[in-house]
Amino acid sequence: MKSAKEFAAWLIERFDSQANVWLTRRDITELTSRQSLRSEFIHDVHCELMSFGRGLIADIKNDRYYMVSLSETYWKDVGDIYAKPLPAMKARQADPAPLIRAFQKQTS
Repeated sequence: MKSAKEFAAWLIERFDSQANVWLTRRDITELTSRQSLRSEFIHDVHCELMSFGRGLIADIKNDRYYMVSLSETYWKDVGDIYAKPLPAMKARQADPAPLIRAFQKQTS
């Protein structure tokens, strides 16, 4: 049985040149020689992969596990589009009457 650290090292060695890959639950149990796959093991693999700038995440059914590249970019560093109203929203906020009249015409 492979440890989380050994499995993470194997993943990095094998898929270092690939940006993103996914494995099935069955793939992981076969590769690690485990009889069952527990969330603790996945969490430990994820933590080991983080030191390489990668992560291991599961889909909602825990059928697929995705090894993804982790970004170093903080979301506010690339711009917060919600901090400022969009130009179209400014126009609507200035005069909502045309929208109300148009709606009333359609319902009459």
